Amino acid sequence: MKINTLSTLALSLIIFSACSTKKVKKPTETIIHNVIGIQENTIKDNHIQETINIGLHGHFTGNYKLLDFIDKMHYEHQFDKEYLYKLFSDAQDINQIETPCKVRDSSGNCVTVIKPQGKWDRYRGMFIYERNIDRGVAFWNEHENTLNHAYQKYGVLPEYIIGILGVETAYGVNFGKKRVIDVLTSKAMLGHRREDFYTRQLEKFLLMTRNSNLDPSVLMGSDAGAMGYGQFIASSYLEFAVDFNKDGVIDLWNAEDAIGSIANYFSRNGWKSSISQIAIRAKYRGNRFKRLKTGYKTKYSQYRLRKKYRITPRSKLRYKGPVSLIKLPKHSYDELWFGTHNFRVITTYNHSTFYGMVVHQLGQAVKARRYGH
Repeated sequence: MKINTLSTLALSLIIFSACSTKKVKKPTETIIHNVIGIQENTIKDNHIQETINIGLHGHFTGNYKLLDFIDKMHYEHQFDKEYLYKLFSDAQDINQIETPCKVRDSSGNCVTVIKPQGKWDRYRGMFIYERNIDRGVAFWNEHENTLNHAYQKYGVLPEYIIGILGVETAYGVNFGKKRVIDVLTSKAMLGHRREDFYTRQLEKFLLMTRNSNLDPSVLMGSDAGAMGYGQFIASSYLEFAVDFNKDGVIDLWNAEDAIGSIANYFSRNGWKSSISQIAIRAKYRGNRFKRLKTGYKTKYSQYRLRKKYRITPRSKLRYKGPVSLIKLPKHSYDELWFGTHNFRVITTYNHSTFYGMVVHQLGQAVKARRYGH
C-alpha cells in the first residue's frame, strides 16, 4: 500500500514537469550559463580572446591589422605567438613619441625653419664638408683591406662604397634615432599611405632578425626603417646583405659586412667593372640649361648631343655608351654633367639625381684627400 502511494506521487511529479512551460535549471547550469554569457559579451572574436589570454598591450592593443599580421607570421613563418605579442606590446606608435624641438621662437614655441628647396649647393653641403671628408679618409684607412677585397670580388671601386657610407650614415656616426620596430609597426598598422609596403618590410624585418639572431626590439634605424652602415631596408637586407667577414652572421652594423653588402648590391643591379668613369662635367652654351630633359633616367647618344646640341665633355670621356644628362642648379648657373651606366646604377640605391651626384663627388673628394691630390 505504501509502495503504490509513492509510485502515484512520483508519476504525478513527472507529468507535472512534462506539462510545465518553464524549465527549472539546476544551480550548476545557472552558473555555467552566466559564465558563457559573460564570455559572449566580452569576447567578440578569436583575436580578442588571444589578446586577453596572451596579453597584447600598449599602443597597439586591439589593432586588428596587427592581430591578423601576428596570425600570418605564426602560421606562415612559425613565429611563436606569445613572443610576437610581447614584442608588439612593447612597440610604440611613433606619432605619439614627442620629437625634440630644434628651433624655438622668441615666445618659446617650436617653429619649423623653411629652407629653399632643390638647390644643388644646399644639398651638397649636407654631405660634403671637411669633417665628413676626414671621416671618410679615416674609414678608408681602417678598412682598406676589406674595400680592396670587395673591389676584387664585385668590381666596385672603393670610392663609391665610401661615398654611399658617407652619405647614408657619415661612416657610422648616425645609424638613425628611432627603433625600427616602432617605425615599421606604426607605418604598417596605422593607415600610412604606403602601409602595404611597410607591412612587407615588417615581415622581412622579423625574418631578417631571426635569421641573423638579432634582437628586433633594440635595433635603431631611420625614419623609414632603414638600418646599418648602408641603411638597407629589410627586404634589401634579405636580398643583398652578405656575411663578408665570414663570422657566420650577417650584420650590417658591422663595417666589413656593410662594405661587402653595398658592393654586392651594386653588382646585382648591373655595375660594370669595365666602366671606371661615373660622371663627367659637360659644356653647353648659356648659364641655364633648358633645351633637353635632364635626370638620371635620361639616355642620350653622345654623338647626337655633340652634333645637334653642341654639348660636349669638358674632359676626356672614354665611355662610349649613352649618357644621362644631369643638371645641378647653382645660385647663378646650372652645372651640366654626363652620367654613365654606373651612375644610373648608383641611383638604384636612391632614386635621385642629386643623390647619385653627391655619392660620386663625396667619394672623389675622399679619394683626393687620401692620396693628396
